Parts: sequence; C-alpha cells; structure tokens
Amino acid sequence: MVDILGTIDYDKIKEKFSELDLTLTELRDAITAAAPNNKTLADLYERLNSIRTQLDTALSTRASETTLASILGQLDITLSALRDAIRGTEDKTLTDLSIALTELKDALKPTRIIPVQELSSQSIIGGGTAEFTVDNTETDGFSALVVTVKATYDASATAGVRVRWLYSPDGSNFDSVEDAEATGNYEDLSFSAGATRIKTILIPIFMPYVKVQVVNLDISASATVDAWRTLMR
Repeated sequence: MVDILGTIDYDKIKEKFSELDLTLTELRDAITAAAPNNKTLADLYERLNSIRTQLDTALSTRASETTLASILGQLDITLSALRDAIRGTEDKTLTDLSIALTELKDALKPTRIIPVQELSSQSIIGGGTAEFTVDNTETDGFSALVVTVKATYDASATAGVRVRWLYSPDGSNFDSVEDAEATGNYEDLSFSAGATRIKTILIPIFMPYVKVQVVNLDISASATVDAWRTLMR
C-alpha cells in the first residue's frame, strides 16, 4: 500500500476494507439486536444488572457456620448412636446377626417330634373303639398331627377299621361323631380278612385338643391295633 517512494496507495486500502464485508451498523446489530427490537448496550446493561440484583442475596439471610453447627447439635445423634440404634447396645456384629438369622431359620423350618406309640396290640371288639387324646400342652406351636395305624383283622372279619378325629377347644367339648364324619374327618384302612394293613394319616391341628379314635367297623370279629403319632411344626 506504500511504495518505495513513500506514496500512499489509497485504492489498495479501499479494496482491503471492502473485503471486511461488515459495516458499523451490522456490528452494532450483532452485539445488541437487530430491528425491530433495536436494543442498545444500555439495555443490555440494565438486564444484566437486574439479574445480578436477584442473585445477590443479602448476607443476613445466609446460614452462618454457627447456625449450621447449632442445627447439627439439635439432631442429637452421632454415628455411634445411630450404630447402636440399628444393632443394639450390646455390641452386636454382622456375625451375631447371621447367627440369629440361622437360629430363626431353624426355628421356622418344618420339624417333628419323636413318634410316640399310643396303642400297642390293642384288641378292639366288634363295633368297639380305642382312642387317645393329644392335648394343648403338646399341640401348641405345631400345625399337624400324624397318626400311623396298624390293624390285623380276624380271619372271620367282614369289615376293617376307621380312624376318626374329633376337635375340642377345652378338652371337654369334642365334635360329635356324626358331625365329624359328615365333615370327612376320618380315614378308612383297606381291608382283607386275616390280613394286616398299615396307614399313615395327616390330621391338621385346628384346635388345642385332638381326640383320635380307631373304630372296628366289623360288628362281630375283633381286630388287633397298634397306633403311633407324631407332631409336625
């Protein structure tokens, strides 16, 4: 633009400015906003100042360290207190918890007591009944009574034996025989004259007292009976 003689080449300067392709008006619009808004830098300043004012919360409204410390103090709980609230004050550990859960599992799993023989080679005359009662001191905590009956029939017998159970809330007032059988609270052993039959029966414990009866359905010939029972949790 300046030659070796020091002469200014104004045509070249004009050509370079034209290459900028930007006017002062366009620059203003790029910084502020184009028509029809026509915002100025003063407008921009006022808007930014308004935003700053809204964010500038007074120091008096902010919680100081003293205030925060006071709030934490009012919670009145430490990590140790929280730990003791969860596990107890006896220094229980996760191992103790695991042992307790194992004991609970063992207490809840199905268990049964050792079978007890209630009838041993009991001879029941034709049409007769032999019975035993399981009372509330034994049934508490158990859900079922399991009875196994062994019957040996006389060679002249024409009918087998029936196992019937009666419930009672107090040990005195038991279901009537007719109603127990109408409800289906009985099981018949299979029958063959001169043969021995064995059957195991599951009896739900609905009441504290359960009376089990073994009835000889043959009215003339006797039957020899053994009976065992166990309780299931």
